[in-house]
Amino acid sequence: MKIIVITGTPGVGKSTLAKKLVKTFNFKRIDLHQHYKQISTGYNRKKQSYDIDLKKFKQLIKDKAKKNNLIIDSHIAHLLPKEMVDLCLVLTCSDLKKLERRLKKRKYSAGKIRENLDAEIFQVCLSEARERGHELLTVEQSFNLSKLIKKIKLILAQDI
Repeated sequence: MKIIVITGTPGVGKSTLAKKLVKTFNFKRIDLHQHYKQISTGYNRKKQSYDIDLKKFKQLIKDKAKKNNLIIDSHIAHLLPKEMVDLCLVLTCSDLKKLERRLKKRKYSAGKIRENLDAEIFQVCLSEARERGHELLTVEQSFNLSKLIKKIKLILAQDI
């Protein structure tokens, strides 16, 4: 089974891209927002987020990948081990004002907005994905979908 992960700072467009790719590749989408309680050790009020248990996260994906090719979109998707992932798309947004507006619209606190803008400035998801050795494709938020699909098809075909 093939697994594509889409990672990046919250608000960069991961879910939108995932929905488009699901239609193109006929993969099943795993929206981790629906599974955070299941794969966490609990909610961290100070950080305003769930503390993810990587063992539970890996097991969830192993269970889901038994039957389907998967697209997983989440700012933590790149934390999966390299051997589980065929392609890691890192979505970025160079327009920080646009990103800030999106996070405000989601009613993020000022501190959480700052944290996520800093993560985007310092390209945290990209750095962590590189550290894990993933097959990477970096995608600016204003990407051309047809060109991206062609690149993905080429990369996935190499693995066959």
